[in-house]
This record gives sequence, structure tokens and C-alpha cells, in this order.
Amino acid sequence: MADKKGRVQEIIQRDVSEIILYDLKSPLCRYASINEVRMTSDYSYCKFYVTHMNPELTDVLVSYLNTNAKKIRSLLSKKLSIYKTPELAFYKDEVYEKARHIDLLIEKALSKKPVTLKDLEEKEKKAKSRKTPAKKK
Repeated sequence: MADKKGRVQEIIQRDVSEIILYDLKSPLCRYASINEVRMTSDYSYCKFYVTHMNPELTDVLVSYLNTNAKKIRSLLSKKLSIYKTPELAFYKDEVYEKARHIDLLIEKALSKKPVTLKDLEEKEKKAKSRKTPAKKK
């Protein structure tokens, strides 16, 4: 068996996604998405990184899921056929926000006119001409 932990994580991600979308019956969970799952090697703890289609509601979603974590775990234990059902913890996934910020920085850098060596030399000449006053005789 090559990657048993990875397969179990995928199964748990799929099952918890179904539980959140269909079993909790909350309008808040309608647009929820589990982006990543991290589980300990002994399957005792499982971290879920979630987002919401509306970024302002992600924090509310995370707190809602954490308050209902025991209910989700009990529903998950009925779907899984492993010895130990992990403890569940939900966290806000900030990867997309960081990626968007990096994209904005790249766009800003690309929209600026590139500075060449010639531009720097001209700027330096102008600065020198302003600093040295003309001598009067």
C-alpha cells in the first residue's frame, strides 16, 4: 500500500464535505468548500481548511463548523470503516487571499514602466545638474 494516509484523507474530505453540504442543512454551509485536509499519522486528529464563496462569511462558517464538530464527527463515524474516527478541527484557509495579494503585486509591478540603465543615468544627470549651481563671474 503506497499512500494509505493520503487515501484515508481523501475519503474523509469527501465524506465531511457531503456531511457539511447535505446533512447540516444550514444555509451558511451551502457554499462551503474544504480545500485541504491534514491528518496525524495515528488518525486521531484531523484539520480541515475551509473557505466560503463569500469571503466575509468564512470566519462565521469556521466557528459554526467548530461548534458542530462533534455532530459532524458522529455522522462521519457512521460512514467510515476505520477503527478510530479522528477529532475534527476547522480552520480558515488563507491560501487564496495570499495568492490574490501576490497577483495584485505582480499586476502592479507589470503595469509600471520598466526602468532601464539609460533611465537611471538620465535621472542621475538631472539630479547632478540641480545640485551644482552655475558659477557667476
